[in-house]
Amino acid sequence: MTTRLIYFAWVRERIGMPEEDVDLPAGVETVADLLRWLKSRGEEYEHALQYPDVIRVAINQEHVE
Repeated sequence: MTTRLIYFAWVRERIGMPEEDVDLPAGVETVADLLRWLKSRGEEYEHALQYPDVIRVAINQEHVE
């Protein structure tokens, strides 16, 4: 499934892009799964997402946990 990820504030700065379209692998079903998968994509993601407790996620403009 192709999903558009939009990054804000310091996450955007650390990843180095405002948004991207990604094909999520099987098994990414929760926010925790998504953050874990993103962190595995490279050092810039690992650095940007190192404090998951302060990351906020929304799906279709609705906050989710």
